Amino acid sequence: MKATHRRAIGICLTLVVLVVYSFFAASVGALFADKPWYAQITYFAIAGLIWVVPLYPVYMWMRKPDPDEDAAEKPPEAAAVRKRG
Repeated sequence: MKATHRRAIGICLTLVVLVVYSFFAASVGALFADKPWYAQITYFAIAGLIWVVPLYPVYMWMRKPDPDEDAAEKPPEAAAVRKRG
């Protein structure tokens, strides 16, 4: 699968997961409505960061290079260019 296709799928999957997760986090957050302010801040800080965990493998999959990309000629190193010039 080409990298552009993986990125498109990954972006769509990210949007779906974020919408579902935000509804879930907000509904659980409603349980903290009558709790002290520091409990609410702690919950929403954790809930605001934890969404990355399930999407991390998707991001790693999106970043994989194309199989034919390895065979392409790579640009010369900067030191090699300076020696030639």
